Amino acid sequence: MIKFIIQRVLYSFIVICILSNTVSAQKLSVKEKDNSFLVHPVKDRIKKIKKSLAKTFKDFTDNDVFLLGSLNLSSQNINDEGITAPVNYLYNSVNNNTFKPGFTGGFRIDGIYKEKHRYTFSFAMNRISSGAHYKNKYTQPPFLEEYTHFKADNIFTTLSLAARYKKLLPINAMNQYKFYAVVGPSLDYKISTTSNDNLLDGAANRLIVNADIGSEFDNNGYYVLFAHYKWGNNLFRSMVPIQLNRFEIGISFKVKDIF
Repeated sequence: MIKFIIQRVLYSFIVICILSNTVSAQKLSVKEKDNSFLVHPVKDRIKKIKKSLAKTFKDFTDNDVFLLGSLNLSSQNINDEGITAPVNYLYNSVNNNTFKPGFTGGFRIDGIYKEKHRYTFSFAMNRISSGAHYKNKYTQPPFLEEYTHFKADNIFTTLSLAARYKKLLPINAMNQYKFYAVVGPSLDYKISTTSNDNLLDGAANRLIVNADIGSEFDNNGYYVLFAHYKWGNNLFRSMVPIQLNRFEIGISFKVKDIF
């Protein structure tokens, strides 16, 4: 009798567990069906963006991220003919037609477009110390020596973006060492404090657009040595147009080789 009761209890427990699991499975499947018909605008938007980016950049392959650092030598040519500042400056005290050193740090991405066009994109911060050549001299003899109306900032910091095309040069030992000629545009934005003279109406020169040209030496992907020349001008019209000439000599390493 006791054995019969125990068997009945066990059978009842098994049946209850099976029914419970069946009901849970039915509820879950109904919930999943309901979710399949619900609208998820954020998720759908993210999926569309991912598909669009994948389609747009599918031809950009073999991308490597590099850290870069360089020494830069800079000089400015300043034309102050279009402005008269409240303070004049002795020409010989501000004019020094030389290149002065600064430095650059940032990162770059190197890759191949459609398996044949090599490119590099870079983002960097530049600390620029520049020589200055003032194109115009003013004088009022015999009372005043030669002077200029304007004093440009010769130490400033910029953020820069660059996109360059790399052309492989047919030089020996290309399986180990590669030489490239590079060319492309870049843009600098001054983020440092601007002097009072540069705050005058029409004298602002925060945005500089550059034409870059140079060469690079790739040591089998371990590091890249580069030398670039940057010829820069004001992106927008200015009362004091400034031409910024820079030479960059530096090195870059793959991030995955460092970390």
